[in-house]
Amino acid sequence: MRNKIRLDTSSDVREFIKIVDGIPSNVKITVSDGTGDFIVNGRSFLGLLYASAEFPELWIETDQDIYDKIMNFVTE
Repeated sequence: MRNKIRLDTSSDVREFIKIVDGIPSNVKITVSDGTGDFIVNGRSFLGLLYASAEFPELWIETDQDIYDKIMNFVTE
């Protein structure tokens, strides 16, 4: 599963982490700076906080379909 997400506040990041902590598969957040893609651990508070502040697009990637759990954060 791959979806574009928004994490606007630190509260959003905390809530997102609470949700993905219950997911048994890997959760990766992919961001791009125009020169290449970077991967952030989807369970890392500091990583997600930094990524959401510095990059305009965040993409979640997981092996499982968790759309129903994260739909409040999905933008597309």
